[in-house]
Amino acid sequence: MMKSPELAQRVICETIRGAGKLPVSVKTRIGYNNNEIESWIPLVLESGVSAITVHGRTRKELSKVPAHWDVIARCVEIANAYDSSKTRPLVIGNGDVSSVAEGIEKARKYGVDGVMIGRGVFGNPWLFRKDGHVPSIKEKLAAAIEHTRQFEEIFGNRKPFHIMKKHYKAYVSGFDGAKELRIKMMEGKSAEDIERIVKAAGL
Repeated sequence: MMKSPELAQRVICETIRGAGKLPVSVKTRIGYNNNEIESWIPLVLESGVSAITVHGRTRKELSKVPAHWDVIARCVEIANAYDSSKTRPLVIGNGDVSSVAEGIEKARKYGVDGVMIGRGVFGNPWLFRKDGHVPSIKEKLAAAIEHTRQFEEIFGNRKPFHIMKKHYKAYVSGFDGAKELRIKMMEGKSAEDIERIVKAAGL
């Protein structure tokens, strides 16, 4: 959509119109091949969204480089300079945030209204706990099994089981025998298989 900015703006505007009173947000990268925020962010602002979540990398960069939080900060500046007669949308930063504390620090440092955490929560659903809880191996494996059960319950036959397997590396790592257990889990074809494999490991 960034390659067709006028079309993108029309799509956003029509989505807002169709949503009625529901707020509409846009999640975007900072550009396709290069940093394009000076032209792209004003266009998104003009569409009237309630929030913009900015992932601090271009499409070309994927996740191969650190997120450009200085560029996200510039997006905040652009939003702050936006037409004061209109409601300024929230600007939410995204990229390389692995804890709540880190998110709070980045929000303060770069002036964003909030922070979105993506890959940082993979294999770590305890991330948002305030007590600093560090899960045991047993807790992580139990969570992997429960996550797999929920995947089957929610998606059933609508999504292939291998999609779930990308999460196992996050749950099953950092202990003796983790690699071997992951290899066995990758052979599983159902939540029942995964539970059997984990229990057989005796961890």
